[in-house]
Amino acid sequence: MHAKDPGKPSEPQRRRDLPRKAVPAADWLGLSLGGGSAQTVLALQRGIGNAAVSRVIERSRHQHGAGCGHPQAVVGAGAPVQRSPVQRRTGDAPAARPGEPVVQRAITYAKADWSRQHLSPDRFAELLQQASGEQEGDGFSVPYRELFKALEESAITIEIDEQTDIRGARALFALSNEGEGGALRITPPKDQASPLELREFAATVTHEMQHALDSVTGRFKSQEKPQTMAQRKISTELRAFGEEAAAALKLAMGDSYSKSQGKLSAILKTIPPDRLTPERSRLAGEFHTMDSYRAAGRDPLDAFGAAIPIPNSVLLERVAGYLSFYKLVADTPTSAEALQWLRATPAVVEKGLVEGTVLFHNHRPQPE
Repeated sequence: MHAKDPGKPSEPQRRRDLPRKAVPAADWLGLSLGGGSAQTVLALQRGIGNAAVSRVIERSRHQHGAGCGHPQAVVGAGAPVQRSPVQRRTGDAPAARPGEPVVQRAITYAKADWSRQHLSPDRFAELLQQASGEQEGDGFSVPYRELFKALEESAITIEIDEQTDIRGARALFALSNEGEGGALRITPPKDQASPLELREFAATVTHEMQHALDSVTGRFKSQEKPQTMAQRKISTELRAFGEEAAAALKLAMGDSYSKSQGKLSAILKTIPPDRLTPERSRLAGEFHTMDSYRAAGRDPLDAFGAAIPIPNSVLLERVAGYLSFYKLVADTPTSAEALQWLRATPAVVEKGLVEGTVLFHNHRPQPE
């Protein structure tokens, strides 16, 4: 939903200039089956971004209902590591370095040569070090280390797949039709990718790995009672937005920063755009502001309008796109209308926005 090319201008003004008209139901149905028109796809991309379009298309192919059986397993130290049917057939596992033992994990690779070689945190750190000339911990940190480890140790398999045609997205996670695990589909960075392109890629992958973890831990299904399916999907996106914002900061700053540098809100303004794109900087700033309100015992939504300009909010813009996609509103909503919808839907705020803010707080660079 945020897989924009680095350096490409954002589109908030163009989105606001779009006619406030809902996409016809027939077009939505065609898109959900993978047959949407180019015009429909373009309209969606403008509303919620390329990666969001890809993710919603993939998830719409899974029919939920009674007995859907979304995974209930909880990742933990004692969770058994099982081999998937693919592993049992092929013995597939991430390539080990010379002399390293080959350990079967719950992450498998199918047609994923780049991911097999470079996606694991240590390997990706080496790739970014080569491109940037920096060492991990000195200027950047791979943000999905804990997520990757949790997925490896899960009792439910996540398959890594590579595709070059996922509607412009860098990565997306698709639930399996059986409701357990799924596929993390990745468009590998180009050869000789710039440091900014690699950081943008890693931030998007972190977002998608959060979706994968929500799947294997049963977090997605646990929201079933208080929320509708569409509300659950928006909640899980809000959680992943918080993880994404924290990831972008770790990729730009590392795991920590000195208190002598000042407050994080001030530091954000000094990070150059070749390390942190303006959109991700604004998103991180919004989560940091909401976190400040939460820490003070206030409603995070109160930050909008008081400290966060509503018309320019990246978060509200994304929520508006999802409200339109899931037809929760009649017309394409404004950011102000997206905020009004959040205020009227406390379960989404609690299960999505607040939890996303906590994820941001726990996983962003910490002062020392």
